[in-house]
Order: sequence, then C-alpha cells, then structure tokens
Amino acid sequence: MFYKILLSLLLTAVTYPQDSLVFVIRVDDIQSRNTSYVPTTINYFQSAVEQRGGKITWAVIPHRLIEPQNSNGQLLKDLKQSILLGHETTMHGYNHICNNCGNSGHEMFCATNNLHFTYTQQSLKIDSSLKLLIDSVNIHPTSFVPPGHHNDSTTWQVLLNKGFEFISTTGPRKGFIYKNLFNLMQHQEYTWQLTNTSYQGKLKSALADIRAAKENDGYFCLLLHDPFIRQGYENGVVVRWIGELLDSVNKEYSGKVKYLTLKDAASRFKAQIVSVQNGSPTNIPGTFALEQNFPNPFNPSTVIRYNLPVAVNIHLSVFNALGKEVKVLADGFSNAGKHEIVCDMSGLPSGVYVYRIESSSFRMSKKLILLK
Repeated sequence: MFYKILLSLLLTAVTYPQDSLVFVIRVDDIQSRNTSYVPTTINYFQSAVEQRGGKITWAVIPHRLIEPQNSNGQLLKDLKQSILLGHETTMHGYNHICNNCGNSGHEMFCATNNLHFTYTQQSLKIDSSLKLLIDSVNIHPTSFVPPGHHNDSTTWQVLLNKGFEFISTTGPRKGFIYKNLFNLMQHQEYTWQLTNTSYQGKLKSALADIRAAKENDGYFCLLLHDPFIRQGYENGVVVRWIGELLDSVNKEYSGKVKYLTLKDAASRFKAQIVSVQNGSPTNIPGTFALEQNFPNPFNPSTVIRYNLPVAVNIHLSVFNALGKEVKVLADGFSNAGKHEIVCDMSGLPSGVYVYRIESSSFRMSKKLILLK
C-alpha cells in the first residue's frame, strides 16, 4: 500500500508539472453527414487554431470519406494538407452504424441491446477502416476514438493487434486501459449547437474547467464536433469562440501551455508513467483473479488482493453467514493492474464471512475467518 501511495506521488510530480499545461483539441465525426452548413472545409477552424499555436486531432469516420457529401474531394484535400502541417488524423470507428440494431452513434458495442461483438466482427471493422485511411490519405493511425465511447476489452485487444497504441474514451483519465493500450480521456465539450446567447457562458465555463484540469490532470482535452466547427454554422460562431478561448489560455499561461495532438500528448504521458514504473506495464495481469486474504484467520484486519486485466467498474464487499452485506470495500471504477485493499472488521463478531468482487464481466468470491 505504501508503494502505491509513493508511486502516486511520483506520478503527480513528474506527470503534472504545476507550471505547465498540455492542451489537446479533438474534433469528432469528420465529416458529418449534415450538409446544412457550408462551406464544408475544415480550413477556417484549423487556421484559427494554428494562429494561436494550436494543434488539432481530427477524429475521422473513414467511411465518410467515400460518401456522397465528400464527392467533390474537398475533405480529402483538407486532411492531406492538415497532416503535412502536423495535425493528426485519428480513427473514429468505421461508419458509426451498429450492425446489430442499425442505430448510429455506436458500432464496436451495441449500446441498444447491450451486445458484445466478437473479435472477428470488430477486427473486420478496423481492417476496413484502415484500408480506407491508407488508400485515401496514406496513413496508418495509432490512436482510436470509439464511436459513442462504447467499447470493450475485445475492442482493445483488436486495436493492440492492429498496431494501435492510444485510445481516447471514458475510463482512466490518463493511464493504461488494457495491457499496453494507453487512454487519454477527453474532458468536455462546449460548442455543440453553440449560439451567440450561450457564447460567453460557455467560454467562462471552459476557462474554469481548464484551470481545474491543469491542477488535477496536467492536461486538458477539448472536445468539438463537425459540423459545428464549420464557417457556415451560425456565421462561424465556433471559429470565433475557439480563437477567443485560445487567446485567453495563451494569455493566462503565457509560455507555459503546450499544444499537442492526442497521439503526442498520450505518448508523452505514457513515457512518463513507464519511466516512474521503470519499465513497461508488464504488471498488468492476463486474467481476473481474487486472491485468498492474508492473514486468515485474522483480527481485526486482513489484506485482500485482486487482479484486473482491464479497467472496469467493480464492487467488492463482505457478507455474513446469512448473506447480508456488512462491509463495502470498493465500489466504482478501477484501473487495470494488481490491487490490494485492507479489510478492517472491527465491530463485527467472530465468524466465517464471504468476500466477493463483481463487475459486468465477472464475479468471484472467497471465505475469510474473523477470530477474536
């Protein structure tokens, strides 16, 4: 336990320097099927960001590149030029259509029917996406944004096997989500259907959230969506908004803000964590496991260890002989890795108890003996 506390302090010192801020700009759903806002070019938004020293990660839905709304080739031309200028193109699924329910907004996992797709099914999606990106813009991305942030351990294994190193989704704010796959989570979006009426309020909220993220995380990942970044949406309100936001950030953190793509930011944080751990995350176990507590019997406390091969929400608790839950030891999100927790049974009578860990993927239990 002491080692984990020490490691956490070291990570904070190395990963979150208090005098600097890593700033990531992620734009999802390039290119939207919404053709209401023209021109469809991404260059106006890109120019506004570049003028302030920023970099952009375009989360591209590969199939959109060959759909009718891109038949004039404008997006392909823009993306190719953007890559040359140092911006990033990341993969954002394949077509945003679920093969099970037919709904949009997810495809690696059916959120409608809570259905996990097989390795083969997800692998075919990724292969099709890679082919489109290689053929159209000549890149093999190493970062991935799951559609709707719906994904599972099968998704993660497919990505690793296809050469991906980074993902941006819900889960650990910045850390290993599965084996050597590193997650850099997005923070917030403010410009979805932004209007002049909500303009200042959203700007104020963003600046406050950036300050908090700087102190807590050392970075801020701003999320936006096409088509709202287009010059044709509300007379370019989002283009103006991003310019004013970055002007404020540059003024407040003069010389102490580093604009990076998602891949470059994740790579930097991953290297820092590996450096502190003195090696790659080989301590990530291959399977779920709940170990026997030690010591056993005990009075009044014992240590319970459990292994998680993936980041997941867990519930770890203790039950008496009647099946009543008498103590909750953990309830919520837990990173992949080897974990231990002290179970203090002070105030409970001697006897045989059962401790159980469960999540959506597994359930395990063992007996422990409190002997006073």
